Amino acid sequence: MTDVRTAIFDLHGGEDDGFALRPALTAIVTEQTGESGLRTSVRLTGPLSVVTSPLADHAEAVLREALSNVVHHAHAHHVDVTVSVGDDLTICVTDDGIGIAPAVTRSGLHNLTIRAEEAGGTCTLTTPTPGGTRLTWTAPLPEMSGAG
Repeated sequence: MTDVRTAIFDLHGGEDDGFALRPALTAIVTEQTGESGLRTSVRLTGPLSVVTSPLADHAEAVLREALSNVVHHAHAHHVDVTVSVGDDLTICVTDDGIGIAPAVTRSGLHNLTIRAEEAGGTCTLTTPTPGGTRLTWTAPLPEMSGAG
């Protein structure tokens, strides 16, 4: 079923105005982590070509903010970025840093939550084993017009 959905999305991907989310997200990872000393792993899966504005704009802002937080606040050695497209767009950024202090101002994280709500999704923070922070941002894909 996933292969069929990917094939359908790929067929519709040609209707886009030339925007490509995959290279945009890759550029953000490089921009944010390139000189940070962080070991960075990136995994982009699914038909990212079907993600268009405004959801693509949210994705770029979310990834930029999440990585900025890791670079500037987490004291991490490694960050793992996963962006996947299935029924939803999911962005997961996991670091091995010190976690989020309870007293920290969370304005950037609040903005990510607002973006998720605007897109009909969620933004959650968890502490993975053995520590650090995992931000998971997810939003449903908009209904494809003309499919049917």
